[in-house]
Amino acid sequence: MTALAFSEGLMDSRTLAASVNTNPVVIRRLVRGLRQAKLVETYAGKHGGAQLRRKPREISLLDIYDAVQRRPVIAINERKAWKHCAVSCHMKGIMSSVADGAEQAVRAHLRGITLKQLLRQIC
Repeated sequence: MTALAFSEGLMDSRTLAASVNTNPVVIRRLVRGLRQAKLVETYAGKHGGAQLRRKPREISLLDIYDAVQRRPVIAINERKAWKHCAVSCHMKGIMSSVADGAEQAVRAHLRGITLKQLLRQIC
């Protein structure tokens, strides 16, 4: 997203992938989520690509996180507890509270950072 904000125009998945040293397939999957969240517009074809749908100052890192992150910051073991072990029986409840707090802290932090702020650190 920062590369799109920096370029101020269309960027294809190959160029975006090169900018973060990954495969274009990974970028296309991420862009799909960003498009569904209405953060980017995409255009097909030889001269197609993706571009921001809103100004960088209007896009928070939380917006991006919500569009592409499918898992919580801390995953909780979903396996059945072993009833003969006190630790096993209590850890899911204990760690659920820890995970919820971590998720809330990450979300609060990301909410306060925009793409524009990231661009200022580059330019």
